[in-house]
Amino acid sequence: MLAFGISTLEQYARVARKHRPNGSAISYGLLQIGEDPTAEEIKRFEDISLNFRTSNGTTRMTFRQRLLDVDTTTLELLQQWHPQDAKLVMQDRAASNCLTSAELAEHLFRAFPYATLEASDRLLYVLRISLAGGKAYIIEPEGEPLQYICPPFVVFLNSCTPYRCPFRRLIAARGKREFQQLGLPQRCSEYRVDRISCIHPKAQSLCKRDSRFHICMRSVFECSPGLDVLRTTNILNKAYFPIERLTEGANAAFQSLKPGGLWVVGRTLENQTNHATFFRRTEKNWEVIARIGEGSEIEKLVA
Repeated sequence: MLAFGISTLEQYARVARKHRPNGSAISYGLLQIGEDPTAEEIKRFEDISLNFRTSNGTTRMTFRQRLLDVDTTTLELLQQWHPQDAKLVMQDRAASNCLTSAELAEHLFRAFPYATLEASDRLLYVLRISLAGGKAYIIEPEGEPLQYICPPFVVFLNSCTPYRCPFRRLIAARGKREFQQLGLPQRCSEYRVDRISCIHPKAQSLCKRDSRFHICMRSVFECSPGLDVLRTTNILNKAYFPIERLTEGANAAFQSLKPGGLWVVGRTLENQTNHATFFRRTEKNWEVIARIGEGSEIEKLVA
């Protein structure tokens, strides 16, 4: 079925009974789950999130305890520098579905009960534009198309490389052409539009019950002065941005942190090992105070 695509819950359940669906041809519309999700719904959300890719090519793959060693080192450093009653202000940017942010928040709030943590990402939800005949588009809020659902096919519209299968390549080309003819977002009211959250239910739940944890839309290149801690993992990578843009991200981090503030930057490799650098902001530059693995690949750029 993955050779065509999975666009309904029935199709997904049929495949999931046999093996874990890990293909890319799964409609992002299936991220939609209820207010009080079941364990099965949460698992579906996590499985689909592993293959989620935005229009600019960045992936949103994350999983439980992905940054556990990074969290541990972060808290050890903060406990060396701050008393338990410190009102620390922390941001976790490019947080994807905010699952690892929620995990960090639980550890942070036990160590520092008066701390606050803001999780942010440039994409917190997607829109499903439903058309006649079961066709649909999954688009970003700004209007960039991600997927075209033309049963039985589900195809990406922002793939970096063309499909090898000629027929899927034809479907994708037709989807792009028809999308332009829809005239979105100006004519959005003419179609059925559903908003589908990309935030993990664990993070949603924590946000509702604990005012110290907040989720918002924010760019990793944005300045937000007054922070004690800033984490930007799996985003400021050479695979995603040129040197000039990475320098902008480092400058935004510097302007956002107080003197003495902690910046955590790094990446998770395919073998699921983390490599991170922990910088402390001085008055004029960065000081490397700790590393995990080989450290951040942009360490030499900013140190």
